[in-house]
Amino acid sequence: MTRGSEPADWRWHAGALVLYAGIAWVVIVHGRSLTGEIAGWGSDPYAFIWLLAWWPWAVMHHLDPMYTRLVWQPLGLYLPWVASLPLLSLIGAPTTLIGGPVLTFNLMILCAPVLSAWMAYFLCLRISGSAPAAVIGGYLFGFSAYEMAQDVASLNLSVTLIVPALLIVVLKRLDGELGRAAAVSLAAALLVCQFLIGTELFAMIFVFGGIAWGLALAYLPARRGALWRLAWDGVLAGPIVVLAVSPFLVVMFGHLDYIHLPDAWPYFFAGDLLNVVVPTRLEAVGGAWCEGLTRHFSAGLQEEDGYLGLPLLLIVVLFARENAARPAARMLVALFLIALLASFGPRLWVGGHYTNVPMPWTLFLHVPLIGSALPARFALFVSLAASVIAAQWVAQGGRRLALGLVACLALMPALHPWKPAPHSRFFQPGEVQAALGANATVLVLPFALNGPSSFWQQEAGFSFAQTGGYLGFPPRAMQSFPVVGELFGNMPEADFQGALRSFCQATATRFVVAGPGTSGAFLAELAALNWKARRVDDVTVYTVPLEGEAHG
Repeated sequence: MTRGSEPADWRWHAGALVLYAGIAWVVIVHGRSLTGEIAGWGSDPYAFIWLLAWWPWAVMHHLDPMYTRLVWQPLGLYLPWVASLPLLSLIGAPTTLIGGPVLTFNLMILCAPVLSAWMAYFLCLRISGSAPAAVIGGYLFGFSAYEMAQDVASLNLSVTLIVPALLIVVLKRLDGELGRAAAVSLAAALLVCQFLIGTELFAMIFVFGGIAWGLALAYLPARRGALWRLAWDGVLAGPIVVLAVSPFLVVMFGHLDYIHLPDAWPYFFAGDLLNVVVPTRLEAVGGAWCEGLTRHFSAGLQEEDGYLGLPLLLIVVLFARENAARPAARMLVALFLIALLASFGPRLWVGGHYTNVPMPWTLFLHVPLIGSALPARFALFVSLAASVIAAQWVAQGGRRLALGLVACLALMPALHPWKPAPHSRFFQPGEVQAALGANATVLVLPFALNGPSSFWQQEAGFSFAQTGGYLGFPPRAMQSFPVVGELFGNMPEADFQGALRSFCQATATRFVVAGPGTSGAFLAELAALNWKARRVDDVTVYTVPLEGEAHG
C-alpha cells in the first residue's frame, strides 16, 4: 500500500501544478492588486509583512536578526519565540528589496496552497498509483478548509508542503529506495526547513509522526524491521537538525519564560464537532447559508478549519468499510480518527456550545511546548489523511472519480478577502524622524493587533521603537502592566489615564501617536490627560511629559 504503480509522467506533474496555480489565482487573487492591497484579514498579515522586511533589513544593517528592541521596547522581543519566518524572509528577500514586503507576502500567500497541493499530489501518486486520483488528493489537501483558513492570515501555518514531502521520504526509505545516508540527509534538511518556516508545525510533525509510527508498528508486523530502521534514521537525523538550528534553540531555551500564552487557549481554539460537516464563510458552497450557525463557533474564522464535507466523509467511510481486512488501510483510518479527535481539543465544542465531554487531547495539556498548541490546527493532519484515503479510494476506478470530484467541489474555497494597504503619510520614510527626532520611543494607536502599527513601522524603515507592536502575544513581563490589557482589548477602563502615565514612565515612552483608526474612546482619554498635542499629517502626536514635568 505504500507504493502504487506511478504511471504518470512529467505532463501529469506539470498539468497538476498548472491546475492548482490556476485555481489559486482565481480564488486568491481574483483581480486584486499584489502591491497596493494585502491578502487576508485582521492584523496578522501586518506582522508577517514586518517580519518579511525585518530579516533582510537586519542582515544589511549588521544587527542580530533574532532579537530586536524595535517592538516592546525597552524589553524587546526574541524573535524565535514568535512566527518569525526566517527561511521565507530570506527566500523572498530579492522580491522584498525590489517590490516591497507587501508584494512578497501576497505572492507567498498565493503560492502556499499551490505548492502544498502539488507536494500532496506526489504523495498521493506514490500511494495510489493513479494520476487522476492523485490530482484529486492533492487538491483536497492544498485547498482544504485548514489551508484556506490559515492562508487568510498565518503564512507560517499555510506553507505546509514540508509535511507531505517528509512522508514521501519516509515511504521511499521504508520501500528500500533510499539508503540511510540519503534518507537521513533529506529528512534532516526538510525538518530544518520546517523549523525555519514555523516551529508550531515542526513540533506537530513529531507528535503526529510518532503516533503514525506507533500505529504502523501495531498494524504492520511484517514491516517492523523497516520501521525500526526508520526510527534509527530519526535518531541520526536529530543531531543534524539540532546543530543546524542551534542558534535559534539557544535563544529559545535561554528565554523559556519570555512568552506566556493564555492557559485557556487550547480550550478555546479547538475544532467544533459541527464544523466537520458545516461549512463556514471560507467555503464557496454552503458557507453563506450556514453563517447563522457558524458565527457561534468559538475559535474564530481563521481557526474554524475542520470542515471536510459530507462527500469526503462518505469516501472515508466507504474506504474503511471496503478495506476492513487490510491492516494498512485500518492504520490510515485510525490515524485519521486520532487526528480528528485531537483537533477537538481537551473538551468538546458542539455548535458553539462548550460541553463537559472530555477529549483525548487533555492528556497532552501539560506537555512542555506541545501543551500550548491550538488543537484546531491539527486539522492539517486530518485533511492530509483524508486526502490520501480519497486518492486510494478513487484510484480503484469506476464511478468513484465522480464522487471524488464532488468532494473537491464541496471544498471549493470562497474568494479570498483583501484589504487596502494602510499607508500613512506620517509613516513614510524620513517623516517620523523629521517630526519626532531620531530613534524615538513611541506608543502607536491603534495598539498592537487592533491596527497596522507593525505595517507602519516597517514602512517607516524601522526608524523608531515601539512600546508595543504586534508580532504575536506580548512578552510575559509586559503583561503585568494593567494598561496593556486595556490597549489589547481596545477598551479603556476607569483607571486608564493613570495606568498609561505609569506605563509610559516605566518604559521611557516619549510619544503617543494616534494614527488613523484610533477609537474615539482612546482619543477622549488622551485629550483628558492634557498632554501637549499636535497634528502631523494624518496622525496626532502626544508628547509624554517627563517625570516631574508639568502637563500641557
